[in-house]
Amino acid sequence: MLNKDSDYFYALQTQTGWGRTLSSFAEWCGAEPGRLCLDVGCGPGLLPAILTRQGSRALGVDVDPQMFNPTRVYPDVAVAEGERLPFERGIFDLVTATNLLFLLDQPVRGLVEMKRVLKPGGKVALLNPSEHINVEAVRKFAAERNLEDIARDTLLNYARRAEENHHWTEDETRVLYRQAGMTYMAGVLKMGPGFARFSWGTA
Repeated sequence: MLNKDSDYFYALQTQTGWGRTLSSFAEWCGAEPGRLCLDVGCGPGLLPAILTRQGSRALGVDVDPQMFNPTRVYPDVAVAEGERLPFERGIFDLVTATNLLFLLDQPVRGLVEMKRVLKPGGKVALLNPSEHINVEAVRKFAAERNLEDIARDTLLNYARRAEENHHWTEDETRVLYRQAGMTYMAGVLKMGPGFARFSWGTA
């Protein structure tokens, strides 16, 4: 039984298909070797670790210090609020946020702060639930794929959180970037029948 958020997110990133999803997302982001990346809402740090293995220089931040205890996946992580990042303007080539913005009361505000720390010509890349995810669709998918235990439970939890918060279409995602003063560049559906949307934009 996972008794706290830090346990849950560590298991999520290391014991389920989310690790493969994050690897796919990192590849899709296309960060060039040596470029400086920031992952906002990094949890225990799997995405920064993957980006580093691909040749980037990566940092991660999360608002909850318990995400790094008792085990962190990656050493270069720190405690910080996504809406008040402790970095100067315009220093990162790539800023990522996976399954963070859809939980925020003011997602545009979070995206504006990511834009602030982005270099001119850099990109902000997001992973969020798509309009195709809901509890009923996940239950059907889990039964078809024989998903059990934590793999099924975490996906159902993702669907519940999406229903309670935000799950954006491509047009809605485009508007989100525009409201933050950015240009939406590309997006793609991933994860099973398209439960998640990868997207990126630039200032």
